[in-house]
Amino acid sequence: MTRGLIEGKAARKYDKKKKSDKSKLFDKFILANVKNNSKICDLCCGSGNVIELLRDKSKEIIGIDASSEMIKICKEKFHKNKNITVYLSSATKTNEKDNYFDYVIIRDGLHHIKDKKSVIDETFRILKSKGKLILIDRYYNNKLIYHIKEILRLILRFDKHIINTFIISKEENLKLIKDFKMIKEEYSPGPLKRTSQKFMFILEK
Repeated sequence: MTRGLIEGKAARKYDKKKKSDKSKLFDKFILANVKNNSKICDLCCGSGNVIELLRDKSKEIIGIDASSEMIKICKEKFHKNKNITVYLSSATKTNEKDNYFDYVIIRDGLHHIKDKKSVIDETFRILKSKGKLILIDRYYNNKLIYHIKEILRLILRFDKHIINTFIISKEENLKLIKDFKMIKEEYSPGPLKRTSQKFMFILEK
């Protein structure tokens, strides 16, 4: 189950958003940790930011998202790229082969999905032995305060996509990926006492 899926005009608006400094930091992290000529799966690919970033470094990229409009945008962008395929699917059960990808990338997608374990299990299945999961997402420091602030933001902005009840703590995230070997663990700059914090992990199967 997912929340915060962006469809229709909202997806087009999302695609045209200017990149923030934090987003550029994540781009740099991904580029520094993906080798050339790799087979890559971009789970929760959205409008294709990661695909755009890696299209010239990859042997093959598969983009998967549960938003039909996001997939439509990706197809418009990448239809001329023979090494890129995108399709509509849940991240919990893809059409991909066992032990196939050098990298699976999940950037800011996991917190939209309730059944996180199924996503991580699916990632483990489709990765090669020694393949890497690049996981970028966020965790909350205090569950009660986090959700109070999200509810206030929802009311003040009248945006149904703001609230997200599927974000979990740092400890829960680490438990979720216990079957992987942690290769790199970084956190985006910012006060540690913020309501939520971004993490960047490189994990090996």
